[in-house]
Amino acid sequence: MPGSATSCQAIIGSLEQILSFDLGDRTLMRYPTGKAEFHARTYLMGSQRRYAGQVCLSGHVLAFGIFFRPFATWQLFGVPPAELADADGDASGVLGSWVAELWQKVGSAPTFSDRIQVITEALLPFVSEARPLTAIMSTVPLLFPVDDASRITKVARSSAMSIRSYERRFAVEIGMPPKKFARVARFAMAIDLRRRSNASWLHVAHDVGYFDQMHMIRDFQSLGGDAPGRLVLPESDFQPWSVGAALRGEDARGPLRSERFETHAGLS
Repeated sequence: MPGSATSCQAIIGSLEQILSFDLGDRTLMRYPTGKAEFHARTYLMGSQRRYAGQVCLSGHVLAFGIFFRPFATWQLFGVPPAELADADGDASGVLGSWVAELWQKVGSAPTFSDRIQVITEALLPFVSEARPLTAIMSTVPLLFPVDDASRITKVARSSAMSIRSYERRFAVEIGMPPKKFARVARFAMAIDLRRRSNASWLHVAHDVGYFDQMHMIRDFQSLGGDAPGRLVLPESDFQPWSVGAALRGEDARGPLRSERFETHAGLS
């Protein structure tokens, strides 16, 4: 609303998909092209291969979101991750009208715990019928450590495919080539490590496989749109938050992450 304070957060490169429900004033998305538009009330964002812009929150902010693991849309809903790569929009148009009905139920739930219960009950039937990972998806844990230049060659050979065939099939299914997937995963690992341990950026760079700090800084600019220190913020609702479990690139087998966000801030 006019005169209200606005909080903007970067949409960074990420392998997860985000399903969010705007229950208060609508969220404004600002794209790098200069385009700006409001989120749909039920909003789905796929994996992002680059810095994707900013989300801006103002007025009465009330939202609930779910971060899915990289292949969850395939396992739960039969939507290949490639169809959502670098995409965002109305979740109902992708997942079906049940999402709009779920928005109504989430908005009617009186507490955060009640909202979790509503979401859990809605998703459990999908979880019980979860699809198995495809052969290509199952190779993802083998792509790491990401600093091993010969890793993709080894994975392709172990899958009885040529390097080109493996890379082509990977891009068709996942929405990005394996090198890009590994690069985004390394970027996410760097953020996770810094948040969990508050290690120095030099330690982070070496630990996740960057050649040096400048290599890491260039990746942060490309995938996050900013310097490392300004991207690792505790209040970033739209950035997947480490839960101290296996790093997301190393174990993408389960369909759900346990992360949720809810904001009750009335910005004035």
